Amino acid sequence: MDVMNKDFNDYLMEDFLADEYFIRWVKFPDAATDKFWRQLAVTMPAKAQLMQEAREIIYALALPVINNNEPGKEKVWQSVLTGIEQMPVRRMPRYRRFWLAAASILLLLSLGATWYFSSTVTMRTGYGQIRRIELPDHSILILNAHSSVSYARSWPLTGKREVCVEGEAFFDVRHLGDTFRVWAADVSVTVLGTAFNVRHRHQHTAVVLQRGRVRIDVGGRQGLSTYLQPGEEWSFESGSHSGIRRTADTAAAMAWTRHELLLNATRVKEIIRILEENYGYTVVLEDSTIAEREIKGRIPMQQDRDLLFVLSRVLDIDIKQNRDTLFFTAR
Repeated sequence: MDVMNKDFNDYLMEDFLADEYFIRWVKFPDAATDKFWRQLAVTMPAKAQLMQEAREIIYALALPVINNNEPGKEKVWQSVLTGIEQMPVRRMPRYRRFWLAAASILLLLSLGATWYFSSTVTMRTGYGQIRRIELPDHSILILNAHSSVSYARSWPLTGKREVCVEGEAFFDVRHLGDTFRVWAADVSVTVLGTAFNVRHRHQHTAVVLQRGRVRIDVGGRQGLSTYLQPGEEWSFESGSHSGIRRTADTAAAMAWTRHELLLNATRVKEIIRILEENYGYTVVLEDSTIAEREIKGRIPMQQDRDLLFVLSRVLDIDIKQNRDTLFFTAR
């Protein structure tokens, strides 16, 4: 198929909206088209947001699928011409033409407004990727690997500052005097001009406050708010009755934003969790005691191979890789 040979590096929004294969995928997806476009979004993350917005526009405006069936189109066109010849010509009164045009414009504006106020902007990172994002209010967000954030497309117009997080993100919130709220599943973090880290993976949510002050609520429970002070961490397991509040090492919690791990008697099993969640690896331990070993120090994470090299030397183990699986073997 010709689409396989296309160069998508220069694709803009209008290119996706005019691409027959893309429109077919949005309107009538099948296994082949779904696999192709989802793989493209993974291999070209810079185009993923454009693709998502193009999909939303096609949904909202109900664009027709392009059909290259020339004989069929010719048959339909001949039917139209025949119908025109048989129908008497009646001029539409000028006032009716005016109101028809006005109604069409209002319909298009209504569809556009509905799409604008009901849709969201979503940004994602792949395994091993960290992304810096400036939000519409100029607050700064750093998105960790294998994570996503979303917010209402209408934020610049409504001023409603709310962000949903899946994975891990660091926020440096601009203080504007109004509410800034972060959602991680049913946990909400209400901000009063601050910098903090949120991690939400596998039904576990953790918030570490670097500066400022935040209020944490779970599932709309009244009277059970938790207020964090700088240097504190709050963690919560879905299904539990309350969260746990304790002192945190904020430098270690935010070290990932500088592409490094800051370890203080950290067990290897915690590093394995990072390899699995942030880089997509499956780790197999041929000696289970390796998981309980502890490491202190600073490890670079600019590339996953840097982390694996340091772990191999520090732990005195062999690390072998077979595709997405890592085998840890004691020497």
